[in-house]
Amino acid sequence: MVYEIIISPTAEKDLKKFNRELQKRFFKKIDKLKDSPDIHGKPLRKPLAGKWEIRFEKRWRIVYRILEENKVVEIIAIWHKDEF
Repeated sequence: MVYEIIISPTAEKDLKKFNRELQKRFFKKIDKLKDSPDIHGKPLRKPLAGKWEIRFEKRWRIVYRILEENKVVEIIAIWHKDEF
């Protein structure tokens, strides 16, 4: 089943800092989450339990959560690996 991707305002703000080429790669990466968000990502531990991450361009981590009941993947934040 296909999941809908929603980008939070915080993640949108993070995304606007990227140049257009990096933004294209970001959208290509999160497109994989539409079909199987739990296969492509990795579950996080406390204090971020219940959230998932997928690596992006080796330097970035996309943090998201899966809302199974609505078939939604919410992109919460985009963090540099040093912030993680």
